Amino acid sequence: MRWGQWISRYSIKTKLIVILLTAILTAVALTGAFSQYFYTKAAKRDFFQFAGDTSYRLNRQLELYFAQMSTSVSSMLAGPLPNRNDITRSAEHIGIIQNWLVSEGSTSLSLQADLQDVMNNYVALNYNEVDSMFLVAADGRVVSNLQNVNPSGNPFRDQPWFRPEPEEQLRVLPTHLSELTGKYVISLILPIYSTDSVRYIGNLVINLRTRELEKSIVSPSLANKGYIFIVSKDGTIVYHPDPGLLGKPVSTTSLAELDLTQTSDVQWIDDTEMLIASSDSEMAEWKLVAMIPFEEMASGIKVARNAVMASVFILVMVVIIVVPIIAQLFSRPLRRLKELMEQVERGNLDVRAPVIPGKDEIQLLSHSYNRMTRRLNELIETVSRMKVNEMNIVLGQKEAMIHALQNQINPHLLYNTLEIINSLAYVERNERIQVIAKNLGDYYRYTASIKEPFVSLQEELEHARKYLEIVNIRFPRHFQYKFYVHEKYYKERIVKCSIQPIVENAVKYAIEPKQGIGTVIVSAYNESGDLIIEVADHGDGFAPDRLEKLRRRLDRIADHTDETLMSSPSLGIANVHARLVLHHGARYGLAITSFQGRGTVISIRVPMQGRNGLEE
Repeated sequence: MRWGQWISRYSIKTKLIVILLTAILTAVALTGAFSQYFYTKAAKRDFFQFAGDTSYRLNRQLELYFAQMSTSVSSMLAGPLPNRNDITRSAEHIGIIQNWLVSEGSTSLSLQADLQDVMNNYVALNYNEVDSMFLVAADGRVVSNLQNVNPSGNPFRDQPWFRPEPEEQLRVLPTHLSELTGKYVISLILPIYSTDSVRYIGNLVINLRTRELEKSIVSPSLANKGYIFIVSKDGTIVYHPDPGLLGKPVSTTSLAELDLTQTSDVQWIDDTEMLIASSDSEMAEWKLVAMIPFEEMASGIKVARNAVMASVFILVMVVIIVVPIIAQLFSRPLRRLKELMEQVERGNLDVRAPVIPGKDEIQLLSHSYNRMTRRLNELIETVSRMKVNEMNIVLGQKEAMIHALQNQINPHLLYNTLEIINSLAYVERNERIQVIAKNLGDYYRYTASIKEPFVSLQEELEHARKYLEIVNIRFPRHFQYKFYVHEKYYKERIVKCSIQPIVENAVKYAIEPKQGIGTVIVSAYNESGDLIIEVADHGDGFAPDRLEKLRRRLDRIADHTDETLMSSPSLGIANVHARLVLHHGARYGLAITSFQGRGTVISIRVPMQGRNGLEE
């Protein structure tokens, strides 16, 4: 109710503007929300697919690069073969690396120079990204291609690649700072096996410069702020666009919040939503990770958001400008109807609204208004006529009751006289006179009390019973009366003096003409929530014409069109019917069923407790 009252305070124009704005903004907001949701989902899916494919291809490219390097050094490790143009090279120089690895003892300067020449020739002819190379014998001897490094004292023991123990396959060490060259490198450790006995005899270590590696391999671009980096299995950063992060553990950098347990994920790094995709390298035992800020991938969302905001602004302006004009067209005929209703409120029922034929609801409302005012005129005239008739009936009822009760006799004198008769009968022991005097006194005392229009059925039946006892004294031999009313109906309410006048009518027209020969039966039953009280007699019944005349009069009383009741002093059938109709409505009252030569049944219909007859 409060919500409805609050809405009713505003005009139709305001309601239309609010409703349309709400509908438009809701539709735009839902469209924007769904668009952003599905676009974001699609952007993430596309990035994960693209970044996953890119990192997978780069990993495979790096593995292929390392495999090619491992293959390319196999001839150097097995040879080198004699140079056709150098006939001076003796046969002992063939397989110089194999011979040095299986030999024992110190290495001469000439042999060290030859080994350096072999490695430098390989570097010069194949890979310019090689920073340095080292031959590591199984007994710990090391020879480098670097000219200014003195192997005496074995300064290579502190290098992470120094591994005299056997390696089963190619191994890649994460990025570290080479103390010999001062550059960040990636170390490839290749196991070397004897060409004669196929036993492990040492390692070849190739240090690759990360910057050269970046130029030749890790060069794909991921938008403006996206990048690719490599993390080793132990958490060391192998490659990163920021040189300051090379060789450092991830946990000590700005990437400490990074979770690489998922191959594709959305994570917050330094308060930035990042899209992350990774791929594992089986050979190098590292992860190649692609990262890009989500806002950069979803730049199209900003364009869509701006377009939505522009659309909202345009729609709001259209609603604010156009809706008042449209609302004016709707509200004008309604205001006209309001003015006409105000005239009706002032009592002018002759005003009519102009109606244009069609299906427009406002025009239909105007047509209904015209019908309503015509109907109001008719109802006012009908109500006025009914009020007059009702007043006539009420006045007639009261006058008839006064005539019946007083009958030009002073009630106090009557009560005192009856008491004297009762006392004399008691002294002289005349029971019949005593019963008559007592019942007659009770009868007049009951009917004289008119303050309460309703009494219980038990009281009304007791009143009728006392009247019948007097009649029974008058006709003691052949007159009988019987009551068949269940006790469950005793507390039902009924209009006072409703049953006794009907009983009196039966005695007058059925018992007295036959000198007291006959029976009066009073019964009651429930019919569809109404209480039916029947008074039956064994008289001659009504003649058809008189019965029809009496029924028509009862109908006129129910329709409030009988104006003759006021002139009748009787408390008979018409009076009882009129009072029942006034109290309960037209569907209640009396009904007469007569069988000529056999008797008459008068039914009294009243509502039972809990049912209001006036609603009918």
